[in-house]
Amino acid sequence: MRLKTVIATILSTAMAVCILAAPSAELQTKAAVKGAGVYTNNQATGIPGVNIQTPQETVKLYARLSWALLEEGVGVRLNVTDSGCGPVAKRSLTSMAASLGASEVKTLDMDLEMYIGKGGWTEDIPETNGRIRVCIVLPEGSDLSKDYGVISIKKDGVMEVLGDLDLTPDTVTVDSDYFDTFMIVSAPAGTFDAYRVANPNALDKLETPVYVKKIGSTIKAESRSADVYSLGILTDVGAVRAAAGGKKVDYLELNKTIPGASAKNSLDNAIKQTKAENKTAPLPKKEEDDKKEDTQGYDYYEMELKTGAGERINSTNGKQRITMTVPYSFPAYADYAVAVLNMDGSVSILKDIDFNESTITVDTDQFRTYVFLWGRKGAFDGLQ
Repeated sequence: MRLKTVIATILSTAMAVCILAAPSAELQTKAAVKGAGVYTNNQATGIPGVNIQTPQETVKLYARLSWALLEEGVGVRLNVTDSGCGPVAKRSLTSMAASLGASEVKTLDMDLEMYIGKGGWTEDIPETNGRIRVCIVLPEGSDLSKDYGVISIKKDGVMEVLGDLDLTPDTVTVDSDYFDTFMIVSAPAGTFDAYRVANPNALDKLETPVYVKKIGSTIKAESRSADVYSLGILTDVGAVRAAAGGKKVDYLELNKTIPGASAKNSLDNAIKQTKAENKTAPLPKKEEDDKKEDTQGYDYYEMELKTGAGERINSTNGKQRITMTVPYSFPAYADYAVAVLNMDGSVSILKDIDFNESTITVDTDQFRTYVFLWGRKGAFDGLQ
């Protein structure tokens, strides 16, 4: 993605990171830069105020901002306006309210978006990786003896009921991970008790993580992809060569690739079974899409292990520990894994085993086609 540069200088820093790695694995890091902030733009009639209670840096992380966007200084804002939803959506909301014994108070368009500066680039954020806490002041004259909640229209028209989380009678506060259409509704006291589900981390003050730019390696290693900055083998060079049958293996390279039909089919089918958020292969881009941040879909990479004479080693007799930087276009607040094409045509999904936010470490004996995956926190916990 190409964005107008809004920062003249990127601050570089080095930090000690906790990573499952050999002592010789050096990490060079690059700090994310503070940029545009997080705020609410309330233009809804009759609604005195709306505010985001989740801390600013946490909002940016929950909002799926990529490493690139964080470094670019992109901000997040919530635009609140009178609803422009169509009659079908309105009937669905009204029907859900009636099933709860509730009545409509106000229907709002809640447009969460990322932005650069005033009047610059923007893009909607319909869904977040963590629930964000939003407080809405009720219209003047509301019956404060009643119970208030929100009915949210989510993806594919699914309805979600959100109960009021605060004790202030003239506001309704909810935790949501989907921002589109909110219908504020009222009902007799206690109606929404079962729907008062809070995100225990909604008010956590997270710091923007530091992005690793260079990984040390026991053999020469190079990434030829602009999105994956660096990679390295952490296993001792002697062990690497022994696992390769005594061959003088001394080079690891990562390249973008287009796999054959059979390999692609195996990878795609295996990825569809995971909880990855980017488990749909990307479609060809239109020219106008070049301006958009592509966090959906995935790319294919070829991991090549070679001898000094250029002979490629497709597999080794023992697993090697490899660390790679997370693709720069991936969300910074996520869990990561890789899909690996094995020699027999099967696919292994390997979860990240290190503790660094911006790297992926796996143990593998396969050096063929790889796909990087990302998911919500905990998405790959079930993997071995």
